[in-house]
Amino acid sequence: MRLGVLLVLAAAMSGCSWLVYDRDNDYLKSEIQPVIVIPEEVAAVSLTQQLPIPAAGKQQKPLPEEFQVPRPAALVIEDEPKEDATSLAQLSQVKLESTLLKDGNGTPILRLNVEFARAWSELGEALKKADFNITDLNRSIGTYYIEISQPGKTEEVGFWAGLFGAEPEAVIQQLQVKLNQARSGVYIAIHEDANNLASDEQAQSILVRIQEQL
Repeated sequence: MRLGVLLVLAAAMSGCSWLVYDRDNDYLKSEIQPVIVIPEEVAAVSLTQQLPIPAAGKQQKPLPEEFQVPRPAALVIEDEPKEDATSLAQLSQVKLESTLLKDGNGTPILRLNVEFARAWSELGEALKKADFNITDLNRSIGTYYIEISQPGKTEEVGFWAGLFGAEPEAVIQQLQVKLNQARSGVYIAIHEDANNLASDEQAQSILVRIQEQL
């Protein structure tokens, strides 16, 4: 009895066609049916094949022996107007002039009479000559990151460091020197961070040191 049950289960699990009818090959026995014709008095419907299959051996265009990858059209680059190139060259030869001003809120700013690219380069050199330590820079947002020691402020020395004769170290402050392009030139301002300006006294002192090196 057990042997008979096991045989039946094994046959069912093997998927034999005598237990479950296999319809995988039914399409081979299918026949082409005529197009449905609807009487005109019932409805005026035009039935056309959406995806017609061409008859074998009736290809209008012979297939290529090797597939050719289509190439894109050549890119045509037009020459830039000479006037623009001349104006840029002339602008680079303009004598650099810097003016220390105050904006509408009384914040000290430094104006340069050159284009942004030259102002960025000149400012970087001026910061180095003025002995500012540049820790980072981001030209896309026109910012130099510098650090300065705050005069008269020192960090307390720890107990053990004091025993070995360590001296107090100056407090280091992180600042940002930002450039902004305007119609009348490039303006330089000093920020404590992305959202806060440095104090007017500190900004004035730093901008004067930068101006002296331009």
